[in-house]
Amino acid sequence: MAGPAHPEAMAPPKPGRTRTAPPQMPSTWWSAPRIRTYLLFDATGIIYFLVGFLAIKIVGQLGEGPIAWQAQMKALENPLYIAFHVLALISVVFVAVRFFRLFPKAQPPTIGPAKPPPGPVIHAMLYVIWIGLTLVVSLALAGVIF
Repeated sequence: MAGPAHPEAMAPPKPGRTRTAPPQMPSTWWSAPRIRTYLLFDATGIIYFLVGFLAIKIVGQLGEGPIAWQAQMKALENPLYIAFHVLALISVVFVAVRFFRLFPKAQPPTIGPAKPPPGPVIHAMLYVIWIGLTLVVSLALAGVIF
């Protein structure tokens, strides 16, 4: 087994010409628009966490029988639950739109011998697929198809 590394093992062979300043947060950090967007993006994780707990609770009620299931369905009619689900929907849309903006930038310059389509075409394809899947799932849940 190897011993501990020397504390200066990764130090440069000679000191740099200038000292680096200690890290400091800019004075405008909280008012920067990108920081607010990052914080909103991070806050959606809390919403998903709570949705997961709600899903576990609903599945548990389903396992306890029809009376518990009907009570849970009645509880979900509460305006607070409805507001929470609207917030969850807004969170999902926010993350999806943010992902769709990032997706064209993450594409490789070539895919085999072909080049990927331009960014606006990729955006259009993503939104068309998203809207199409949303319609199909909505119609299936409404009992119109399948």
